[in-house]
Amino acid sequence: MNPVSSGPIESARFHGKRVLVVTGGHRVDLDGFLGMIEAICADRGWVWAHLTQPAAQRWLRPEHAGQWDAVLCHDLPGLALKRGTPPRPEGPTPDVADALRGLLNRGQGIVALHHALAGWPGWEGWAEALGGRFLYAPGQLRGRQWPASGYRMATHTIDVIAPEHPICAGVESFTVDDELYYAPVFEDRVTPLLRSRADFGGASFLDTYDVVCHGESTGQTCAGQPATSDLVGWTTTAGRSPIAVLQPGDGPATFSQPMFRLLLGNALAWVASAAAHAAAAADPHPIPSITGSDA
Repeated sequence: MNPVSSGPIESARFHGKRVLVVTGGHRVDLDGFLGMIEAICADRGWVWAHLTQPAAQRWLRPEHAGQWDAVLCHDLPGLALKRGTPPRPEGPTPDVADALRGLLNRGQGIVALHHALAGWPGWEGWAEALGGRFLYAPGQLRGRQWPASGYRMATHTIDVIAPEHPICAGVESFTVDDELYYAPVFEDRVTPLLRSRADFGGASFLDTYDVVCHGESTGQTCAGQPATSDLVGWTTTAGRSPIAVLQPGDGPATFSQPMFRLLLGNALAWVASAAAHAAAAADPHPIPSITGSDA
């Protein structure tokens, strides 16, 4: 189907896999990104629709669980982001957070791509749902204070470390020119799929808070910060939902990469699969509310 940006979507008339694509809150080469989605879905006989934040949020509620076989998040909700001013969390409201928790508890398969890892910085529960967080500003996670995350552009090689996983089916080591993150990943609760051969020394990553606040880098890096992970792809469970996270996805060079397209298509198929849903339901992971309760 043709992509849409607002208004109701009559998903009941879809046939085959149905994918909801969510963007907004961060700049992206939309033509290149949606062109990739169109190609992936056309190749697999799927249908898709596109919504932007904040309008998309009304579809990310428990009453809509299962209307989409997979939700692809390439968005950055809940952050006021403007160069030259400090980044500021905005929400989520308790209603929005509870709606997302309800959606996850009902088993909605989600793929989070690239900057979606920075979403909802005002709520630790969303970081727990995705298995990590990119922090635009220093903040607290899991009872400890973290510095702002870092980033750098790099041509690097990604290796498959779980070739038996359905997401990695047919995927071989590949090289991308993409943005890498220096950010916490909760390796205690994720299943690793992909690692990068890049150098993850903190001195090579620009401090994001410094860049955003000043409009450009003043030279501050992530040198001396806690070591980061070289994981660039993983799965986890949030509520009763299967979740896949792929860290690449910055721009057209990656969107056109054949192995990345295969990987993303596999990830969408996996979070929609009966096996992934059964595994998530058998071992659910509670996501705390905005107040910190698991209830």
